[in-house]
Amino acid sequence: MFRNNDLPGILLSSAAQRLMRHYAVRPGRRAVVFAGNRDGYFAALDLLDAGVPLVAILDPAADASDKTLAKNLVERGVRIIWNVTVTEALGTAGNRHVRAIRFSTPEHGTGALECDHLVVAAGYTPSYQLPLHAGAKLEFDEASRQFVLSNLPEAFHVAGSAAGYFELNAVLRSGEIAGAAAARGAGYDAGLPAILPDASAAGMNHFQQLSAHAKGRDFVDFDEDLQVKDIKNAVSDGYSELELVKRYSTVGMGPSQGRHSALATARIVAAETGRTVGEVGITTSRPPFGPEKLGLLAGPNHVPYRHTAIHAEHVAAGAKLTPVGAWWRPLHYGGDRDVRRTISDEVTLVRGKAGMLDVSTLGKLAIRGPDAGAFLDRIYTMAHARQPVGRVRYCLMLNDMGSVIDDGVAYRLSETEFYVTATTGAVARVFTDMLFLNTQWGMWVDIQNVTAAFAAINVTGPSARKVLEALGSDIDLSPDGFPYLNGRSGVIGGCPARIMRIGFTGELSYELHVPQSFGAALWRKLLEVGAPYGLQPYGLEASRILRLEKGHIIIGQDTDALSTPDELSMGWALSKAKTRYVGKTAIEARGRLGLKRKLCGFELHEGHGIRLAESCLVLRDGRPVGFVTSTCFSPTLGKWIGLAYADPRDATPGSSLRIRGLCGKEVQAKVVPAPFYDPENQRQEM
Repeated sequence: MFRNNDLPGILLSSAAQRLMRHYAVRPGRRAVVFAGNRDGYFAALDLLDAGVPLVAILDPAADASDKTLAKNLVERGVRIIWNVTVTEALGTAGNRHVRAIRFSTPEHGTGALECDHLVVAAGYTPSYQLPLHAGAKLEFDEASRQFVLSNLPEAFHVAGSAAGYFELNAVLRSGEIAGAAAARGAGYDAGLPAILPDASAAGMNHFQQLSAHAKGRDFVDFDEDLQVKDIKNAVSDGYSELELVKRYSTVGMGPSQGRHSALATARIVAAETGRTVGEVGITTSRPPFGPEKLGLLAGPNHVPYRHTAIHAEHVAAGAKLTPVGAWWRPLHYGGDRDVRRTISDEVTLVRGKAGMLDVSTLGKLAIRGPDAGAFLDRIYTMAHARQPVGRVRYCLMLNDMGSVIDDGVAYRLSETEFYVTATTGAVARVFTDMLFLNTQWGMWVDIQNVTAAFAAINVTGPSARKVLEALGSDIDLSPDGFPYLNGRSGVIGGCPARIMRIGFTGELSYELHVPQSFGAALWRKLLEVGAPYGLQPYGLEASRILRLEKGHIIIGQDTDALSTPDELSMGWALSKAKTRYVGKTAIEARGRLGLKRKLCGFELHEGHGIRLAESCLVLRDGRPVGFVTSTCFSPTLGKWIGLAYADPRDATPGSSLRIRGLCGKEVQAKVVPAPFYDPENQRQEM
């Protein structure tokens, strides 16, 4: 406990080591280490290995707890100061971050060391909660200056540091013994003698004097903002027992549940009441061991899953299924074949013949009423009030911040009814937002989520029209009778259907939406009549490649919480005629700030020699400026393509991007226009 011990830049040695070893992040640029035990010396070595200059090691003892480690550090030019008490951390303006550490020693008085972080190794308290729940007792060992567990039930075994073992060999040995004892309790003979190693906890905890600093801010409980003086005041107010101190001051009642404050509080109470820490004890530990989720209190935590009406057909066809949100969907249909080859063949199938994809998981909303068009005008960025009956129009949805949150299409069935699709993962939110907003607007419109009511199949490829004609229909499927971005309702293959001519693949495409009970029958019928045209099902992975070749984005993959239409080059989706829609004001304000990034297409030839994937960094002048959102090898184009956020200055075709691959190697990628495939839209409009 010392003044300003809550400043950013003060961290435990274990936290500093986790940053360096687990995340490869230096905790700062100039370090001081407080080595209350040998862990401080280990952390100091790690800091040096990570290239962090070490100002000094402050050791509260008169001599090193590990002379070998101390000698090693001295030989590496590290200064060690003995008999040290840390008195204060000095912060930058407004106490925002550590800039220096003030200390005192009996020999040299006070001093200060400039640094930007202090690494503290002060000791341990065992994770005693679960053993205490099982009936164990907690005692205080004066020699090791820490709480120890006793009176363990016969069938309960503790190993490692919680049992007081800190040397590596002792920790491993205690684990073997605990495991063998558990095995014997289960009726097995593990063959290990129960000879415990010597405990090594002596000297692991350092007790600095706990007198309150005259200027305060020496925090005992960081959760509850309690200082040393607060605990002392609780005792002086008559609450001499730890349980009462806890309830009076709220110490240990925060999220950490006393894990960092329990021992320090017990020490203060002991000093103030003239008792030992063992006599003061610890507060009662009650279940649960950790925080409980609200969902646990709500009931059984089953993972929800959903199957489309065509699920059995996918299983029978040997599809490799994958979870997408709550749905199980076919990833590919290759069975045990080579996955990459299978997916490539499915892409080639769609480009050359015809494929069909189960898109029943798409969100589906019925918007009905005299204000249906005006309502969609407010919800989405494009104009729908004057959308002709029978036309299909793209829908882009923003939030109040002007960020893209969903997209889909709206098919106008009549003057008063629209059939609107949303993305699989966002439909619940879109439906809820629509209900909430209309509660405020009070428009004459009825909104229904009909996702589960309809099965949907996308038939796509050069032969798609021939396949649908073979089904038999009362709908004119000719190019003139059923143009691109139109919708028709009727009967096809004996099934009542709503059909939309839209395409995510870049090929001639039809989405067939039928009542769920007709879904499986229509799927089987399509396979039957489509066989002469080479029709086969394809999976999600091929669909993602097909859409990337066409330059279509996926909401949530190519967008994040900040993505705007301008960043996505989707200004064409913003109506200039409408005076209002959700997010319009924010879009105009953000437009005045200018772009800091832009999504662009890039390509690499196959021999680029790096492993590339989503989230790989885009660099400019050696600094991250964006990241890859989508990338794949295009079987159609014979090269790697992708989408990435980049500096707007680099996002124009002909420029180049510096991309860092998964293994750290960097490569230059050429910026090219999207779509990569059929930029004139000749194939999907034929």
